[in-house]
Amino acid sequence: MLFNSLQYIFFLPIVLFLYWCLPKKFRAVILLIASYVFYSAWNPVYLLLLVGMTVFNYLIGFVLKWAGHTRKWWLIFAILVNVGTLGYYKYAKFVLENIFGIMDLAHLPHDDIVVKIFLPLGISFFTFEFLHYIIDVYKGGEPERNFIHFALLPGFFPSQIAGPIKRYQDFMPQLKEARPFDIDNFEKGFVMVLHGLAKKILLADNLSIYVDFVYNNPGDFTCLELWLATYAFAFQVYCDFSGYTDVAIGSALMMNLCVPPNFNVPYMSNNIRELWHRQHISLSFWFRDYVYIPLGGSRCSVPAIYRNLILTTALAGLWHGAAWHFVAWGAFQGLSLIVHRQWMLFYKSIDWLYEFIKGKIWHAIAIFITFQAFAVSFVFFRADDLPTSFEMVGRMMKLWDLWPDQHLKFLTSNGPMIFPMIPYVLAGLVIAHIISEPLRDMQFWPTRPRWMKGAYCAILIIVMIALMPEEQNKFIYFQF
Repeated sequence: MLFNSLQYIFFLPIVLFLYWCLPKKFRAVILLIASYVFYSAWNPVYLLLLVGMTVFNYLIGFVLKWAGHTRKWWLIFAILVNVGTLGYYKYAKFVLENIFGIMDLAHLPHDDIVVKIFLPLGISFFTFEFLHYIIDVYKGGEPERNFIHFALLPGFFPSQIAGPIKRYQDFMPQLKEARPFDIDNFEKGFVMVLHGLAKKILLADNLSIYVDFVYNNPGDFTCLELWLATYAFAFQVYCDFSGYTDVAIGSALMMNLCVPPNFNVPYMSNNIRELWHRQHISLSFWFRDYVYIPLGGSRCSVPAIYRNLILTTALAGLWHGAAWHFVAWGAFQGLSLIVHRQWMLFYKSIDWLYEFIKGKIWHAIAIFITFQAFAVSFVFFRADDLPTSFEMVGRMMKLWDLWPDQHLKFLTSNGPMIFPMIPYVLAGLVIAHIISEPLRDMQFWPTRPRWMKGAYCAILIIVMIALMPEEQNKFIYFQF
């Protein structure tokens, strides 16, 4: 069941009606049933996996509380079970392919094994929520006694497939509080759902047509066209994933429940460190808290800090997908963070440069440079494999190819297909960084007159119906 499908358009109002009309004591049960119906719509068999992992982590929470001096071993066991389950479904094929590849290089015989393992939707996200819970209990937190409440931590349907990754201590009190109906939050949530669908349907899905056209045959396009397609993909990812997040947050908000934000206009960041505090925020903080800091974080020698950065970001890349080009994408982020750290040490040692860096001119330049670097990294994210990624980046760096005959070489014979991408890229920029900001402001929509909110919603619905692509596209992060 896609957020951008007719099924969800009917599913959500039914859930909201039952949630608000039935007695408060039934709310958690209604949410859990709805969440399991939502998940089983993909593949009913994998609902058993979600329920099984939920039962295991629910019970292990009590074991960690009462195990005494063996608590550490139970924690290790719980982590291995959760990570092992994720690893089996997501990385078994990747590991076997690499083992066979090494054996082929060594001319060692082996049987050809066809691995057919389907990745359960949302497993990368709810596994991290389970890990957060058991680590929190190990550190002294209280295990949740109400199984239905606990099952909603990974199962809550707005965030179960692609996050945001919830933290137990933030989400659970809201369920127990049984919050009353809030018209302002309901209206704001409704607008966020429409806004998220608009970003997905109007921008992300239409941008994907042109991005796929270029990335499926990158050798047929010029340097400039590769850059244009890469910019388009950067905004496609943003509009797709932030659109999903808006629908998730808005759906929860209509139930007067809050899930953590995931985006804060990331492409307006003036350095890569700031960008990752604004981009996929819940995942960035998870890797910071449970990988980077345990490795030593920034409280160690400079070489160790750089090692920690590379390991953390490479693992984050691997989390996104079982392929080396995702690892390369993650490592690229780590190298960018290292370059940024070195640059900070350099300019702070020169007084006049430090003063210039604090000015508005450099702020604008830094935003431009940061976005260019992040856009280049998306080549590794989107390309089919690592060799193709390096080939594309190499061609994109040959900027002199833009002027082969003393004039700007703009478009090839594919021009009629590529040219419409330009307004979509510009629209992505406007939506992502101008319209999004006031819409996230909790005080913005409640203070607007109802006719304005009604007109805005009506226009969005009409435009979405008019410009909706013929085929419904899954959200990009559903594959992770």
